[in-house]
Amino acid sequence: MIRPAPWPVLATAAFLLSACTVHSSTSGVESRTGVHAPLVAAAGGTVSVAVDGVPTTLNDHTMSGDDPATRAVASLVWAQVFQIGPGASPKLDTTVVQSAEVVSVNPQTVVYQINPAAVWSDGTPISAQDFVYAWLSQSGTGQDVDGTADSVASTAGYRDIASVVGSNAGRTVTVVFQTPFADWPSLFNDLLPAHVAEHAGWNHGFDHFDAATLVSAGPWVVSAWRPGEMLELSPNPHWWGPAPHLDHVVLQAMAGAPAMAQALRAGQVQVAEPGAFDGAFAAAVSSSPFLQSRSSLGTTVLQLVFNTRHAPLDLPAVRQGIAHGVDRPALVTALAQPLDSLVWEDNDHLFANSQLWYADDAAGYESADPATAARLLATGGLVADGNGTWTLSDAPVVLHLTWASDDPWSAGAGPAIAAQLVNGGFDVVTQPVSMAQLLGTVLPMGDFDLALAPLSTGPYPSAMAAAFGTPTVATSTSLDWSGFDDPKIDALFVQASQQLAASQAQLLYQQIDSALWTSMPSLPLFAEPTVAAWDVRLAGVDDDPGGLGLLWSVDRWTRLIPAPQHVPVSSQPKSGG
Repeated sequence: MIRPAPWPVLATAAFLLSACTVHSSTSGVESRTGVHAPLVAAAGGTVSVAVDGVPTTLNDHTMSGDDPATRAVASLVWAQVFQIGPGASPKLDTTVVQSAEVVSVNPQTVVYQINPAAVWSDGTPISAQDFVYAWLSQSGTGQDVDGTADSVASTAGYRDIASVVGSNAGRTVTVVFQTPFADWPSLFNDLLPAHVAEHAGWNHGFDHFDAATLVSAGPWVVSAWRPGEMLELSPNPHWWGPAPHLDHVVLQAMAGAPAMAQALRAGQVQVAEPGAFDGAFAAAVSSSPFLQSRSSLGTTVLQLVFNTRHAPLDLPAVRQGIAHGVDRPALVTALAQPLDSLVWEDNDHLFANSQLWYADDAAGYESADPATAARLLATGGLVADGNGTWTLSDAPVVLHLTWASDDPWSAGAGPAIAAQLVNGGFDVVTQPVSMAQLLGTVLPMGDFDLALAPLSTGPYPSAMAAAFGTPTVATSTSLDWSGFDDPKIDALFVQASQQLAASQAQLLYQQIDSALWTSMPSLPLFAEPTVAAWDVRLAGVDDDPGGLGLLWSVDRWTRLIPAPQHVPVSSQPKSGG
């Protein structure tokens, strides 16, 4: 039996990341040689970016490509309909699609007008053929070129479509739904080139570098790629929109925030965006006069997941009792607020507290309540022995708690929650594992009682059904680690996903969240802050913590160089005799 050590508190750096000043092209900075000079914008150049992962495929609609790194690159090279920008709200990309409108609600019908200038980089016009291919491949019944089933990260929305028809030489696309789908702007983004994919294949046609296959309909093309290691982007010479400022952007996979901080300080990379960070990374980048950094509220929520398949966690009263014993404000105060003062506990299962539809439905769970916790645990059949240890059928209740040891948020919260549970009368076995092991085997196999797991909320709430056991609207890659399923909540998710009136849909999602606080398959802790750091000699860098991260602004990145020094011309000597 492992009794966890006292809760470790992250070291606090004496700085505020969000207060970093962004240098403009007229600012001055002391160079690494010690010379102070004003900076001006320079055309072209190469910028290297340290990232957690480089894509291993560029089809982000497959199960293997459904990750933040692939989605970020895909948004720069494939055709877009709605882009997700800061604030996690979809915005029509009029460079590719001039309009997208719901013209009927019975049946729901959406008409897309493709920009006449929109072409793939091999000269093929973007057309209805690309929309049809996306629909058929993601409807759940598609077959690849070799006869195998299409691997699909999500069929949500696509399986609700009755027809996709092109007209006006393929520049007008009419989509008719057999079942309403409120999050229809989530469809047809990162469109693949159908004329290429139909031959190269959906599942593996975009898994390696081939210039003839990786044609682009965005501002960038992939000019070099070692899957999982490095990817180089260059401006698309056939792009009809505003051209990027840089000549090349190189993404380099780098393991963890410490390595990124070292590479930044050594000048090996100019930009870094670690998926998680701690006080050491923040202190390292903030102490350098050549770096600037910014922390923002993210949309990934760290949650405590209950395995509802294991007794006594199969009883809502026991799950509620444990949740009342967790001191979430103490977690946030010690773990997250030293790095971002705006972070606070998240009181919504479906939305991070930086999102528009966030609602505080956690009545009674704002702070730890030992008395209520004890009452609920007793209601669930647990009995405290003479030492205050909770027992079931005269045996101590042992809780196996697992988390990702290589994720700073989980690594900090795990021991703290274990200590709180021990103080609350439970025997706890702690099982830290790698994030890869947590997501790859522990959670899918249900080999835990309690687990700390990140949950990405995102701009489309219908996707959240995947985390709460709703097979009718869930993605193919289920996130329901708890094993929880409630037919009433399932029905509410279906109703909300079909509600085209946003105000009514919002009320339904709030009703779902209230029901989840009662059922308690998981306990939201806090939205993890994000961080971005970059060289002061780079302008235009802006993070999007709720969507594509730093790369959403890459078109505007501009190198800054010292202004030319004007040397006065000496006067010529007079001729004399």
